[in-house]
Amino acid sequence: MADRAQLQNHERTPLLHGSSNNHADENGSDAPPEDDFVHLNAQVKTLRRRRWISLVVSVFLIIAFVVILILSGVLSRARRKPAMASSLCLTPECIHASSEILYNLSPDYKTIDPCTHFDTLVCDGFNDRHDIPQDRASYSTGTIMSENGQTTLRHILESPYPTTSEHSSFSPRNLMKLAVSTDEENFHMIQDAYNSCMNETALQKIGVEPLISLIDKVAKSFPVAENDSGSVGEADYAALSDTILLLEKLGVTSFVGLTAGADDKNPDVVIVQAYPDGISLPSPEYYKDNDTVNTYQAMLGEVFSSLLPTNSSKASAKQLAQSMVDLEKKIAAITPPPEDESDVTKYYNIAKLADVGKIGPAIGLDSVVKALVPKNYTADSLLLAFPEFLGNVSEIISNTPKSTVQSYLVWKVIDAYSSYVEGSEVQPIIRFSNVLSGKDPDTKSERWKTCVSYVDGTLGWILSRFYIEAAFSDEAKKYGDEIIMDIKHQFISKLNGLSWMDDSVKKLAVNKVNNIDQKIGFPTTSPNITNPEALRAYYSGLTVSDSFFNNTLSHANWAVNRTWSALGKPVDHGEWGMQADIVNAYYNPVGNEIVFPAGIMQFPVFQLGLPSYTSYGAFASVAGHELSHAFDNSGRHYDEHGNFTDWWTNNTVQEFDKRASCFVEQYSNFTVEGNNGETLHVNGKLTLGENIADAGGVSAAFAAWKNRTQTTPDQDLPGLDFFTHEQLFFVFYGNWWCGKTRKEQAIQYIYTDPHSPAFARVLGTTANSRAFRESFNCPVKEPTCELW
Repeated sequence: MADRAQLQNHERTPLLHGSSNNHADENGSDAPPEDDFVHLNAQVKTLRRRRWISLVVSVFLIIAFVVILILSGVLSRARRKPAMASSLCLTPECIHASSEILYNLSPDYKTIDPCTHFDTLVCDGFNDRHDIPQDRASYSTGTIMSENGQTTLRHILESPYPTTSEHSSFSPRNLMKLAVSTDEENFHMIQDAYNSCMNETALQKIGVEPLISLIDKVAKSFPVAENDSGSVGEADYAALSDTILLLEKLGVTSFVGLTAGADDKNPDVVIVQAYPDGISLPSPEYYKDNDTVNTYQAMLGEVFSSLLPTNSSKASAKQLAQSMVDLEKKIAAITPPPEDESDVTKYYNIAKLADVGKIGPAIGLDSVVKALVPKNYTADSLLLAFPEFLGNVSEIISNTPKSTVQSYLVWKVIDAYSSYVEGSEVQPIIRFSNVLSGKDPDTKSERWKTCVSYVDGTLGWILSRFYIEAAFSDEAKKYGDEIIMDIKHQFISKLNGLSWMDDSVKKLAVNKVNNIDQKIGFPTTSPNITNPEALRAYYSGLTVSDSFFNNTLSHANWAVNRTWSALGKPVDHGEWGMQADIVNAYYNPVGNEIVFPAGIMQFPVFQLGLPSYTSYGAFASVAGHELSHAFDNSGRHYDEHGNFTDWWTNNTVQEFDKRASCFVEQYSNFTVEGNNGETLHVNGKLTLGENIADAGGVSAAFAAWKNRTQTTPDQDLPGLDFFTHEQLFFVFYGNWWCGKTRKEQAIQYIYTDPHSPAFARVLGTTANSRAFRESFNCPVKEPTCELW
C-alpha cells in the first residue's frame, strides 16, 4: 500500500494498548435465553388448568412467530444473515470497536444503498464528527492513528528512561547491566535531539544566521561578479559541478537526483542511480497555473530580498525570482510524467560514467559521482534514468544567466533548511507552503509535533526501540504473521485457478509468492533495535548536541555517508525503509519483500481480542495489497529473486494488459474538483499499480478470512447486528479509508500521488469485489475489473 509513501505517518496510544486480555471474556456475552424459557414452562405448568390464559399465550406465541418469520425474511433479503447464530462479544475491546464503527457510519446507514454509495454509508459519520485540523491538509483514520502514535512518542521523549519496564526480553529490566548502560545512553541521545528542537528561545535568539552561513558557502562555490549578466559557459562548468557536489553532501538535490541503491537487474549489487529532478513546486502542472506561479514568484522575491548573499542581488530580488521561475518552468516542461518515472521498463538505463559527462556537460555529473563514492570504489557506470532529461537540462543551464543559476542553487539550500531556523526571513516560505496545501497562511503546528517528527526522521530506530516497548507485543507479531501466511496461501490458490495465465508462468508466480520475505513490526537486523549496542553502532558518527541546526547538519552528513558507503558491498536485505512507528506498509520489488511496521498494526486496523473480520477486513486487506504489488504493472517485471527480467510469456502479458486496461479506464472516471471549478480526473495510468493492489488485497483477505472462520467462528459485535459478518468485513475495510482532504491538497494528489483518492479506493475496490457484491446482494455480482 505505499503512500508516499506518502504510502506517510504513525500509531496508537497506551489507552488502546491498555488491556492485556487478548481473548474474549467468556462471561462477557449476553446470557442465553434458556433460563427464561424454563421459567416460562414452569409458569405454564402451574397454570395449566387455566385454559383462557393458555389460549392467550398460544395466540401470542403464534403472532410472535409470524412476526419473526416476516422480519427474518425481510432482513435476510437485506442482510443475508447466516442461519447459525453467533455469540455476542462484550469485552471492552469489542465495545470500543463497535462504538468506533457506529460513530463513523452514516446516521442513515440502514437506508443507503451499499452497492452504489458504500463510502457514504461507512464514512459520513466520520465526516460529520471531524473537521480537518488547522495544521493539516487532510484528516483520516490513518491520521488519527498517526496522532495517537505521535502522542506515544512524545510521552517517551518527555519521560525518564523506563528503568522498571519488563515488557519483553529487551526491556530495561531484563537487559544485562552493560546493555542497560548503552540503552540509557541511546535514550538520552534521542532526548537531547528532542530538547534541542524544543528550545525555541535559543532558536529565536540565533535566528537565520546558520542558514546564511550555508548560503554564503554556496555563493562562494558558484560565484557571480556584481555586473555579470552572461549565461553559464564552459568556464563555469567546474564550479557548477563543485556546487552541486556541495549540495549533495548537505543532502540537497538540485537539477538531477543522485543516490545509491540496489540494481534492478542484479538486486544483490548496489549501484549509483541518477534521476530527473530540479523543480520546486509539487509537479510540472503547477507551472501552468498562473495564480500559483505568481504567488510562488512573489514568495521568492520576498525571501531573496533578505537572504541572497550580496546587496546587489538583494536589490534585484524580484528580477531574480522571475528568472528562476522561468528556469524551473523550462525544467518542468522536460520532466517525464510520474507514471513513466515509476515504470522500470522506461527508467532503467545503464550508462557509462564517462558518457554521462558528455550527455550533460554543464552539470558534470561524472565528477560529482566520483567525489561521492568511497575511495576504494571505482564507479564506471550508473543507472541513468531518462538520459534525454540530463542532456536537455544541461542545454537549458547553458542558456541561463549565471546569476539565475546561483539564485536557484541558493534557493535549493534555503528550501531544504529553512524549517530548521526561526526568523521573519523564512516566514514567506511557511505561508506559501500552507497556501499550497489549502491551509491558513499563518498556521503552525504545535512545536512538540514538529520535534517528535524530527527525532523520528533522524534517530528513528532508537525511538522505534522504545515505541515497541510501549505499543507492540510478541502476540501481535505472531497474529500478524498468521494473517500474512493466510494471505499467501489464498493468493497461491488464486494463481493456480487463473485461466488466462500460462502454466509455466503460474509455477514461477507461485515460487515468487513463497519467496516473499515478510517483515513484521520492527527490524532485528540492520539494525537490530532490540540490541542497544547494535543501535549505537548503527548511528556511529552521528553527533547530537544542544544545537538544533548543527544536529541537522550532522544527520545530513551521516545519512549521505551511509548511502554512498553501501557501494561495493552486497545489498543489505535486512534494512527497512520505514521506522517501526510509521502507519504505512510497502512492497519492495527488488528485495521481493513486504514490510509492515508496528505503527499500522494498531486499532482500528489491527487488534487482538476482536472478531477476525475486523483485522482481516482492514489489516489483511493491507497485507494482501502489498503482496498484490508483486504482480501489479510494475512488480510483475521482477522475478522471485527480485530481478527485473522478462519471465512472463507473451500470451500472459497480453491477457494481463487487457485486464489492467479495465482498471485504467475505471479509475480515470473518478474526479475531484480543481481550481476555478474545473473537473480533474484521476490519472488511471499513474494509479494503476495501487488500484490493482487494492482489488487483489481485498480478494485475498476475504478468502483468507472465510477459510479461517471454518475452524474459528467469529462472535458478533454489539450494536452492529444490522450487518452480517461478511458485510462487517467490508465495513472495517471501508473504515480504514474514511477521511477528508482540502481541495488544494486533493489537486496535488491528483498530479503526484500514485494512490487514488480515498473515496475512489473504497468505491473502486468494492465494485471490483465479487465477495462484496454477493455479501450485500447487489444486482450485479460480476466485478467491474478483476486480475487477482
